[in-house]
Amino acid sequence: MNVGIPGEDRDPLPPRPGKGQAVKWLLAAVGAVFAYLFVQIVAAVVVGVALLTTDVDTLMLAATASNLALAVLWWLHLRPRALMRCGEERPSRPARIALLACVLLALGLVLQVTLSCVLTLVLPLFPEVMDAYLELMELAGISGEMIIATFVETAVIAPIAEEAICRGVMLEFCLRAVCPELQGSWLQRGDGERPAARPKVSPRRFWVANAIQALLFAIMHLNVVQGVYAFALGMLLGWIVRRTGGLRAAILLHMAVNGASALMDVLEPLLGGAFVPVLLVGGALSVVLVWAVVRLTDERSSGEGPVGEGPSNAGMVDKCPSEDGMTGEGTSEGRLTEEPPAGERL
Repeated sequence: MNVGIPGEDRDPLPPRPGKGQAVKWLLAAVGAVFAYLFVQIVAAVVVGVALLTTDVDTLMLAATASNLALAVLWWLHLRPRALMRCGEERPSRPARIALLACVLLALGLVLQVTLSCVLTLVLPLFPEVMDAYLELMELAGISGEMIIATFVETAVIAPIAEEAICRGVMLEFCLRAVCPELQGSWLQRGDGERPAARPKVSPRRFWVANAIQALLFAIMHLNVVQGVYAFALGMLLGWIVRRTGGLRAAILLHMAVNGASALMDVLEPLLGGAFVPVLLVGGALSVVLVWAVVRLTDERSSGEGPVGEGPSNAGMVDKCPSEDGMTGEGTSEGRLTEEPPAGERL
C-alpha cells in the first residue's frame, strides 16, 4: 500500500516577491515612456516621407494617432489583470454621472485659466525658459490660431492616448512595482477568468505609484514648463482614476483642460490684466470642484464608495494571501475585497 505524504499533491509554492519584481515593473513603466515617444517619432518620419510633407499639423496628427493605437491596444491587453479594476465604476447612477461630467468640464476650464494666469505671471521672470517654451508651443501648432485638425489632435486624440498609456499602462506597472506581493492577482486573471477575491492597494502605496507615473508623464513632455504642470495634472488624473474606478472621467477632464487652451485667446482679453485676482478665484474654484468630485464619487449610502477610502467598503476582508495560497491574517497592504457581482461594470 502506498502511503501518500500530506500536501505532496499541492502545486509548488510561487516564488516570493522581492526587490527584483519592483525593479522589473519600474523598468517596464519607463519602457512605456520610451515606446510612446519612439512610436511618435517613427510615425512622424514615415508619414513625412510617404506624403513628402513637413507640415507640422499633419505630422503631429499622424504621430498622436499612432500613439493612440499603441496606448489603447496595450491598455486593453493589461486591463483584465489590472490592479485598479477594483469593482464598479463610480458613480453608477445616471444623474450623478451627468453631474460629475459637468463638474469635470468646469474643473478643466478653471484649471486651464488658472494655469494661464500662473504662466503669465511667472514666465517673464525666466526669459530664456519663456522663449524656449513659446517656441515649442508654436512648433507644435498650439499657440496662435488653432486649426480644426490641431484642435482634434490636442483636445480629443491626445487625452485618450495619454490617459491610456499613463493612467492605464504606466500606473498599472507602478502599482505592480509597489505591490509585488500581489503578483498572483495579475498572473491568474487571464483568459477572462476572474479571481475569487480582488487585491486591495493601500492609499499609501497608491500615492507612491501615482507620483511615479505623474513624474513619467511630466518627463514625456520633454520640457521644464510643461513638465511642472504636467506632474501636478498627472497626480490629479491618477487620483480621479482611483476615485472613479476607470479612465473615462480622467479622459474627460484631460479633454477639458486641453480643449480650454483653444479658448484662451478669447478669454485673456476679458481678464483685463487682473491675473492675480483671477488666479485666487481660480484656485478657490478648483478646490470647490475637487470637493464636488469627492462627493459625487462617494456613494456611501449605496455601499459603492471608493475602494480603500472610507467605511463604504462593505465587502472588504482584512486578510491577505499566505505563501501556500490560503488566506491568513494580514496587514492593510495585502487586504482583499470580495468579488463584485458579475453584472457590475468594470
